[in-house]
Amino acid sequence: MDNNTLFETDDQSQELFDYWKETFNKRSTTVFDEARRKKVAVALRNYSMEICKKAIKGCSLSAWHSGQNPNNKKYNDLSLIFRNADKVEYFVDICDREAKGEQEMEEWLNS
Repeated sequence: MDNNTLFETDDQSQELFDYWKETFNKRSTTVFDEARRKKVAVALRNYSMEICKKAIKGCSLSAWHSGQNPNNKKYNDLSLIFRNADKVEYFVDICDREAKGEQEMEEWLNS
């Protein structure tokens, strides 16, 4: 891997981290530590930036993961979203279902 590829990967990782922080209104002091870096790097090796962002968005659309659960606890850390392929695809499916529902509603309202 040449230095340009390393910088590009670092830039993409940082972009995805920033998107996650913005999506979940994380504090500016939230740290992009080694554990999060590893999960993001693996996710970006296996999925496009678009798919990774959809997984983050899907997690944000899940009532359970947003704190509407018996413990009132938010489950939205990068280490959960990118834990494995099943998790990524689960959250992407939530995002896609929500987008489809919004499109159907828009079509119905405009008909």
